[in-house]
Amino acid sequence: MTMRPVEYHDGQREIQCEANSTKAADKLSTWVGPVIQYANEADLIVLAIVGADGALEVAALSGPAPLVSASEANGGIMMHTPLALADRLPTDNPWGGIVINPAAARRSRVAGMPVLRGDVVSIPFTTAFTNCRKYITPTASTGDAEHVGPIATEPCELDDPWIVDTIAHGETAFLVTATPDDVADVSHRGGPPGFLRYAPVSREIAWTEFLGDGMFVSTGNIRRRSRFALLVLDFASGDAARLDGEAQYTNVRTDRHERVAALVQADEPFPVQGRIVASVHRAARLEGFCLPRVRVERRTRITSADSTAVQHPQ
Repeated sequence: MTMRPVEYHDGQREIQCEANSTKAADKLSTWVGPVIQYANEADLIVLAIVGADGALEVAALSGPAPLVSASEANGGIMMHTPLALADRLPTDNPWGGIVINPAAARRSRVAGMPVLRGDVVSIPFTTAFTNCRKYITPTASTGDAEHVGPIATEPCELDDPWIVDTIAHGETAFLVTATPDDVADVSHRGGPPGFLRYAPVSREIAWTEFLGDGMFVSTGNIRRRSRFALLVLDFASGDAARLDGEAQYTNVRTDRHERVAALVQADEPFPVQGRIVASVHRAARLEGFCLPRVRVERRTRITSADSTAVQHPQ
């Protein structure tokens, strides 16, 4: 499968240069991987758009796979999603998102302009690539039918106890950003409970960016457009804590030799690549964002301490 190469904008290039990962990013710009397989096996799909006022709007599709139908089309990839998603997201702007199966540690990033076709929304992808398997908590969706969420959005005070507790115990989150030309991006963020450090009194959230693949897609977006939304899942309820605000990314890791390999094995499981510090403007509870999720009997999460063969999409 071939796709148009990823065209990095100057914010992404800037961070790639800071991290000495330009060669690795260039190699990955033409990487697609098994996106079709991963889309058809996903039990959670998170999609977003940039609204008319620049706000980031989100929706999720969850339940037993297959939730969508993805296949090759005209030298690219087409994904057909339930029409109900169009009730959550307008179809006049590109949709960007992530298809993910945490139990199998499989995820792909996708984006394209949605088209209404009968009882489905078809998305011819202009961007599609798989990510590595690191930092994903193994969970599976409950339920026996597809679910489109959120079913309601409840604005909350920044110090709302449920918001604070959900973030403090969060292990799976999704970072929503946008490119300078208004294409939304959804990326996975995971780690042990406490990896998200939320201080509602100072209206700040911060987290460590662990060593990744060297592309810096979402952090590059933040470098150029600081607006973000962070969605932190509550597995038991399927609700999500949402924080919106303005973020800044600082690269910390600067290797002496230029990074060429997309995957590297580190001495520690969660090595620091950079840090995000963000001002939080508002919080909300996304009720019924997805179906509740349960932990599965798979090995502990894959980290940078694993071999590159284990980290690689498979």
